[in-house]
Amino acid sequence: MDYAQSARPAAGLSVLTDRLGARPWVVTVFFSAALIFLVQPMYAKMTTPLMGGAPAVWNVSLVCFQAALLGGYAYAHLLGRLNSLRLQVAIHATLLALAALALPLSISGLFGAPDPQHPALWLTGTFLVSIAPPFAILSATAPLIQHWYARSGRPDAEDPYHLYSASNAGSLLGLVAYPLMMEPFSTLGAQSLLWSGGYGLVALLLVTCGLLVLSHHRRTVPDAATAPAMSGPASISWKEKGYWLLLSAIPSGLLLATTSHISTDIASAPFLWAPPLIAYIATFIIVFAKRPLISPAMADKSLLFAVAAALLMLNVPVFNSQIVVLGLIIHIGALFLAALSLHGALVARRPAASGLTEFYLLMSLGGVLGSAFVALLAPVLFNDIHEYPLLLGAALLLSPPFLGKGVRLTLDRRTLTIGAGILLAIGAIWSTFALLRADADGSMVTRRGFFGVVKVYSPAGTDLTLMQHGNTIHGAQIRSQTDRPTPLAYYNAATPIGQAFTQLAGTARTVGVVGLGAGGVACHAGPGQDFTYYEIDPIVVDMATNPDHFTFLSSCTPDARIILGDARITLADAAPRQFDLLLLDAFSSDAIPVHLLTREAMQLYLSRLAEDGVLVFHISNRHIDLVPVLARIGAAEGAAMRHQFYVPTPDEAASGVQPTNVMMFAKHAGALTPFDADARWQPVTADARRPWTDDYSNLVGAMIETHRAK
Repeated sequence: MDYAQSARPAAGLSVLTDRLGARPWVVTVFFSAALIFLVQPMYAKMTTPLMGGAPAVWNVSLVCFQAALLGGYAYAHLLGRLNSLRLQVAIHATLLALAALALPLSISGLFGAPDPQHPALWLTGTFLVSIAPPFAILSATAPLIQHWYARSGRPDAEDPYHLYSASNAGSLLGLVAYPLMMEPFSTLGAQSLLWSGGYGLVALLLVTCGLLVLSHHRRTVPDAATAPAMSGPASISWKEKGYWLLLSAIPSGLLLATTSHISTDIASAPFLWAPPLIAYIATFIIVFAKRPLISPAMADKSLLFAVAAALLMLNVPVFNSQIVVLGLIIHIGALFLAALSLHGALVARRPAASGLTEFYLLMSLGGVLGSAFVALLAPVLFNDIHEYPLLLGAALLLSPPFLGKGVRLTLDRRTLTIGAGILLAIGAIWSTFALLRADADGSMVTRRGFFGVVKVYSPAGTDLTLMQHGNTIHGAQIRSQTDRPTPLAYYNAATPIGQAFTQLAGTARTVGVVGLGAGGVACHAGPGQDFTYYEIDPIVVDMATNPDHFTFLSSCTPDARIILGDARITLADAAPRQFDLLLLDAFSSDAIPVHLLTREAMQLYLSRLAEDGVLVFHISNRHIDLVPVLARIGAAEGAAMRHQFYVPTPDEAASGVQPTNVMMFAKHAGALTPFDADARWQPVTADARRPWTDDYSNLVGAMIETHRAK
């Protein structure tokens, strides 16, 4: 057979390729990126029943995903160095098939239960064996497809970087689609199966793109199964590559630092991690587009003012919703402008297509380094979110107005002097704010760990010591009372929690408390009562048991057991029917972790109650009305239910008593008869909507329902 005959199928395929244009490549990178960003919230949802809802869970997960992304980019770089396109396509198709053996996605039990002392290690190890194989091979799509596109013979093949804009548009779709379209309407198991189907589709698209580029080279190089090697990239100095790392590391670290600052010091609400990530991804879409919607030069001019505004907002007291909204706009705006400026400078320094895979590899490495600094190193180095202002200053220093817009770094004496001045100014502003805050709050003790920032302080002009987690008060004590201090905040005798402990004092011999806080509930203990506390955060335990801070535990329940770990795991180790009274008071800042609000969780709570035991569930929340959510769960489990929302009198509020929202559950209605005479405890009925489970929850729907009710 002569070449003309053998080339006919390839010629036919080339006609199809010409008709399709760049569509197969764009569709492939778009859907691949969408899958990558769909799996990230899925993994967080899978691990929540074991890890709780702390912001650090999301941050460490992001580090894991970025590390896997780095692995995928490294693989794409090595694969692209092979001269044979046929071999590249064959290897990638084989690895796609092998990675599919890890599907459908699930959490491996290889590492057992999480270790509360080293949660980040457990989370990382579990990711490696559960999610990493298909994620890493899929993450190679963006650089690999662009590398193949550069060899496709298309008119714009010399500049394939615009495909990265389509990739990030897919990332944005996946990020938004999960909470709005997948989570409300499907179970976690169904989501995993759907993702597996998407993986198969993207694998098919990838192989198709490989065949298209092979077709082009069979047509243009008829006498060889290999494609001519691309010309090697122009020599790029290590100094310039270091700048690539910095330009990608600083925005990546700033993304996590902004998220931590917002969730710790401004507001705690579902999906607050999403707006910063959306802003970050949007900058990639803009700077890699052929015709950017916003010029990075605009960000260069505005960045100094945005950083100054963010620094000024750092210690503005959050006393109303307007300040919350203003803070979110300023901090996310500063992140957006910083990332747009630095990513714009990064794209301006991109090499020719022959150096594409190395460029993406170093860009990914920078992303890993930046996020790892914030998620893993900063909590060890700093006792507060100090990395946030530092990274804002670093972004300003690396922006083109300070380092120049050329390919070469311009680290001259003038630039270094200006940079040192900026860092000193930021340090002075931050130190001044810290001194003012310390003066306003008295002596403040701040400690930071995996589960967040915990502060103990005494507001000036008061006789109170407060424990604050994130932006929410978790306990208060009158300083002058050291022996059996009066419970305050949500635990005062007037609140529903205090009412329950007072009413059941004569019958509840064994008491379980999930969520320690400052230990205020301890001083409801009576003679002969046995208390057991469950707390996930070792720092909270240290603060609450230190009599220099609080004396609730040392003076009221000195012999009580404190069991460290997530309540879903530690309560499972408790004996069935153990507690006459069980208080659920577990919060991450202002939010109750979703895995404590499911049918499986309620089954566990009720199984640990004595036959006439009572479950008291503290559900105070600024953003979601949890009464209908828990009513559906309680009804599904056949529980008797009551509800009370307590508003303190002005005198009570002045003394530190907080508005408190509480539900009460029991195995049968007779267990709640002690509260029949109290009209404040109202019966609860459930509607016909679907109760939350470990496999299904709908935070967006609950938020919409709450908004409509208002």
